[in-house]
Amino acid sequence: MHRRGIVTYMSEELTLPTETLSVRERGKQRRRIRIKEAARTVFLERGYEAATTREIADRADVSQGTLFAYAPTKSELLLMIINDDLEVLRADRFGSETVTRPLIEILMDFAGRDMTYWAQYPEMARQARREVGVVLLGRPSGPEALRYAAWKPTLLQSLAAIVRDKQSAGFLRPEVSAELVAELWWAIYNQNLHNWLVSDKPDVAKGLSQLRNLLQLAIAGIQPFSATTLPAAH
Repeated sequence: MHRRGIVTYMSEELTLPTETLSVRERGKQRRRIRIKEAARTVFLERGYEAATTREIADRADVSQGTLFAYAPTKSELLLMIINDDLEVLRADRFGSETVTRPLIEILMDFAGRDMTYWAQYPEMARQARREVGVVLLGRPSGPEALRYAAWKPTLLQSLAAIVRDKQSAGFLRPEVSAELVAELWWAIYNQNLHNWLVSDKPDVAKGLSQLRNLLQLAIAGIQPFSATTLPAAH
């Protein structure tokens, strides 16, 4: 378990119970964790561009051939770290009790967790977003890049379901496409995240404040009444 700032990472949580694994599988699991944490350390110490797979392999006490069996490129190593972290961080997607909670608070809770994480690794975050841009352009990509890119449809589906529930409960206008609402959130969140990550030391509080202002403006347009007449945006 690794504790950095206020976020805790438990890579072991992503694996099967030890008793269900063979000795060989347990060995592979341990090597994967060593490789991933060695890569994280080298990326943070050297920076992504200066980091080499040889140093990462040495830190993990494996050969480069073994390293490449788990992640064939430095980019895949980076995305393996981030994907595993996000699996823990986003395990409950948008949380529970999503019908009665205001939509703005649901979205801000998600952003708060995400941006607190990204603030710890701004260079890694910027590089990861560049690497995933390759996937979006339709170029050949590794499994970790595809895994990272898959977060978008997963999150949009979850949010669209929440919007439909709120529409059924009368909190949001029923004629608005839930899928379009989810796409709007994604566009606002990602553009705000991009602008925020440009700074050398992204300030979480400032980034969240700007995002809240943008989301409040967007949500006011899908409520059944004027936002000024409601106590909170649901």
